[in-house]
Amino acid sequence: MKMFSHLFGRLPVADCALNFVNAQRMVLDYARFLENSAPMPGRIIDASRLPHPKASLKQALLMCIGSGASNSLEEHLKAGYLMLSAFQTNVGDVGLGTDFAALDLEADLVDIVEQLQQDEAEAQSWRLDVRLELEQLKQDLYALELELAQSLRLSA
Repeated sequence: MKMFSHLFGRLPVADCALNFVNAQRMVLDYARFLENSAPMPGRIIDASRLPHPKASLKQALLMCIGSGASNSLEEHLKAGYLMLSAFQTNVGDVGLGTDFAALDLEADLVDIVEQLQQDEAEAQSWRLDVRLELEQLKQDLYALELELAQSLRLSA
């Protein structure tokens, strides 16, 4: 079964249009969320903070990526898709990893190092989950690119 059909099922044209509009709205909500509160690099944030369920955002982003958007928009959508790996379930309200924006650089250097080590120790158990999911998301994008390339070749 084709990945696109597998991901989205075979829907009547009217339902596809409605779902695509909903997908665009969800992606826009996610983009606004990232503009205002994107996690710092290396941070792991609870998935409950996302504006929509993570699985729904994945489908919406894949749908928009596969819609034939401009190359620059497509790259932004792919980056947003991959960024979903930083959002994990049951992380907690505070998040994990060092929040460099909140780090007190005026504190004693030893205290800063201890804080960095403590933050890393707390996040370490989640890092493997994030890496594994990131690899899966990359594979999803690769499979979608293959599917789209095959569709173009068949329609040519």
